[in-house]
Amino acid sequence: MNIATNKKEMIDGQLTNVNTLFRRRLNHFSSVITNRLWLNAHTNYDCDVLLTFPSRVDDYTVIWFLEQLLQLAPGIRISIKYHFTTGVYGFYVTFTYERLLKGADELQLEKPIKQEFGGGYKIFFFDELEFYEGVEDEDTFFTSQERQSIVQYLLYSIKIVHQQEISGVEFKIDQPLIQHSLDRNLILQVIPLHNKETLNRLRDLWVWPHTAFKRQPIDDIRKYFGVKIAFYFCWISFYTKALCFPALYGSIIWLDTGRNQELDDKLFVINAFLNIIWATGFLIFWRRRQAELAFKWNTLDMEQIEATRSAYTGELRRSSVTHQNEVYYPSWKRLLFRLFVTIPMIGINIVLVSFLILLIIRFQSWVDRQLKDGHLPHLMSLTELFPKILLALVTTIFSDVYKSVCRWLTIKENYREQQKHDDQMVGKLFAEAIIPYIVSNTRLSVLIQMSKKERARYAERKDLNKELKRILDEWRNSELDKAERQKDNNAYTTKAVDDILTDNTLNRRCSDITFESLSLSQAEIECSQPKWEDLYEDYLEMVIQFGYIIFLSTLFPLAAFFSLLNNIIEIRTDAFKLCMIYQRPFSQRVKDIGHWQKIMEYMVFAAIIINCIFCSTRGVVRRLVPDLPFAAEIFILVCMEHLLILLCKVIRSTIEYVPHWVRVEKSIMEHRRREALKKLECDALHLKENRSHNYDE
Repeated sequence: MNIATNKKEMIDGQLTNVNTLFRRRLNHFSSVITNRLWLNAHTNYDCDVLLTFPSRVDDYTVIWFLEQLLQLAPGIRISIKYHFTTGVYGFYVTFTYERLLKGADELQLEKPIKQEFGGGYKIFFFDELEFYEGVEDEDTFFTSQERQSIVQYLLYSIKIVHQQEISGVEFKIDQPLIQHSLDRNLILQVIPLHNKETLNRLRDLWVWPHTAFKRQPIDDIRKYFGVKIAFYFCWISFYTKALCFPALYGSIIWLDTGRNQELDDKLFVINAFLNIIWATGFLIFWRRRQAELAFKWNTLDMEQIEATRSAYTGELRRSSVTHQNEVYYPSWKRLLFRLFVTIPMIGINIVLVSFLILLIIRFQSWVDRQLKDGHLPHLMSLTELFPKILLALVTTIFSDVYKSVCRWLTIKENYREQQKHDDQMVGKLFAEAIIPYIVSNTRLSVLIQMSKKERARYAERKDLNKELKRILDEWRNSELDKAERQKDNNAYTTKAVDDILTDNTLNRRCSDITFESLSLSQAEIECSQPKWEDLYEDYLEMVIQFGYIIFLSTLFPLAAFFSLLNNIIEIRTDAFKLCMIYQRPFSQRVKDIGHWQKIMEYMVFAAIIINCIFCSTRGVVRRLVPDLPFAAEIFILVCMEHLLILLCKVIRSTIEYVPHWVRVEKSIMEHRRREALKKLECDALHLKENRSHNYDE
């Protein structure tokens, strides 16, 4: 404990000297600092998260953030770099292994237990390190996405200890430093960086065309992108395979359709019945598969209590539980906002879009009549297509606007837990999806290349680079004697401080990096890529497709077949976007696909009702039973609808959602842990008795 305290005091003293030296030198070179060069353009790959600042932020604000991070985040390591192509500073952040372990404890991350202690997975506790498998190896104990999640949690947990103001932004005591800075645009973005080798391997196994009909590397996806994204690709893969059945009988029905009306009516009823049975079976077996994956990825018994969202805002109040200041937002404000802002805006949008769609449909009918009467020229069918083009433009524009409004409304409703935030977002998007005008957009990112002008700007900063190098050399020489005197206590301190201060590859390594050899770094490319906007739209697209199949494939039996072809391509295009176009997202641990499962279950019940209505409106029952009165027809359809809903509920209740082998494995694991605990207690008791016996002797 004393050694650790001495090491911490020495690092704090060294950092204070560094900050003082920086302040003194920067005051002498204030005119040069405006050029905004920090040190060099070599990327530090020994980091987990990149934090960038807007180009408008002055240099003293950047130095203030550096001081705050060093003072308020123990164990942090920062490398600093200036991105010439985008004109922003970058802090390449990681933490010491000990701090990451403590962060995993605070984050309640689950890690594997050694076999002698029962095996399986258990919530990580820093005080019980000896129980966990592989904890000795800091390079492999945490995956890259786990490290990034811990670093993100530790960064967003940093709170201000003294009230102060910087660049016109006031920071209050116990206010989150990172989130408040993001809200006030003092920090541009906080992103996890890709691991180039792992990403290239994942692309070879998953993205490129030759992998189109191969199994997805789900475990690799989970280890690199996290459980939430892995669940999505498992679900879409399972759904695509399940589509083979409706695609098969849909193709057979389509081939037999059109021979006579009686056969068409019978096929219509058979198709509707098979769709309901297929959808019910698909959802049941997916739940079982989902439970298997959650057990395998140790999220099946994940606690529902969630940490506060980093974007959660409100006033600070002292908690009656922890007796610390916590963010509080009254529920009545959220309720008023939903009643007087959210619901009216969503209602107005839906009504407006519905009105425009109906207006364009009427316009299409008018154009068709005018063309038939010869009052309008055909113009190579452009006149007939014009209303359709107009409809596509209107739905596209309003779809994008509505999605932006949904995000803004959900953020303003200010939910404390991420799960509630996601559920509300899903509900708003699905409210939009009831209008058949959903279209998806894919953005393309263009990689930035350095121009001659930027290279010229880069060369102009050679003097500043030399001066900053000289500052660091002076600081290192001044601290060299202290490091030698305390060599036994701080064998790692010099390296730690070097890593925390800046990326000193020009000083610590035999490197010939020069300004002329500068090229665009991987991190700069990632900064210019668009942010991954979560999986809302991806799930929505597939759920709407699922609805089209169970609602409307009775009218077009080949819907499932074409959906199958689309999904084979969709899986790889989503993988391409994730690996090639968007920034790497922070991983999230979940136990299922969330609200989408319930939505699809409700859609099955709605499909039963809609298909019964189709049987009436299309005259299927009237043609099959010609002498049946209309009232009796309605009565039969209502009875059929109730019986089908009852059948679906009976099927769901008779099949367990958690497979038997999963329950058995959980019981075996619990038994092993109890036996291991008994053994540990016995060993501890024998050790205590031996010590007391030796003491008596």
